[in-house]
Amino acid sequence: MTVLVQRANLNEQVYDTLRGQILARHHGPGAKLSLHELASELGVSRSPVHHALTRLVAEGLLTVKARCGYFVTPVTAQALVEGYEVRLALELHAADVAVDTADDEQIVGLRDRLGSTAVAISHDEWDAANAAFHETQVDLAGNALLSRFYRELSVNLMMQVIRAGLVEQHEHLVTEHAAIVAAFESRDRAATRAAITQHVESGRRIALDAVERSGGVL
Repeated sequence: MTVLVQRANLNEQVYDTLRGQILARHHGPGAKLSLHELASELGVSRSPVHHALTRLVAEGLLTVKARCGYFVTPVTAQALVEGYEVRLALELHAADVAVDTADDEQIVGLRDRLGSTAVAISHDEWDAANAAFHETQVDLAGNALLSRFYRELSVNLMMQVIRAGLVEQHEHLVTEHAAIVAAFESRDRAATRAAITQHVESGRRIALDAVERSGGVL
């Protein structure tokens, strides 16, 4: 039993290390990652590295090609446009359901998440608070499958790659979060859809501008 716990911890540590490297762009877009070299660099066997790489593929941060290996997934304008299009569709559907069905306690929970985004300072704090806010927002619909699909969407990870550890001036994003909460509190479907659409468009614009400044790929 003890051995299994230790192995699970090692798997998680290797995963966290490699994920952090990719999000900080220590490996460039399209770079090939060698399982053997990574294991040697980290001083571990290939098993936890393989476990980590598999998880990163599932998250969309890596792409695996048969007989070729693992490659850092480039963030392109097309990938962002498609990702934000799907994100908007999921958030609007969740809102259409939740505006009528979410109870007051759930909406209070969303306002609590808003408070966390307002006080976030560091990169890690903002990413965690922002993700929690939007996941809670989608969870209001009470659809476990929808919530899982939303969490698996890689748009938020793309934004972490784009920032590469930096926190942009995000006061306007917090203001947009507040508008979303207020719309839910008023049970106004049109206002909720408008607030969500504006916020998703803000994120898409920030992301596309960053990719354009980097020559079309990150």
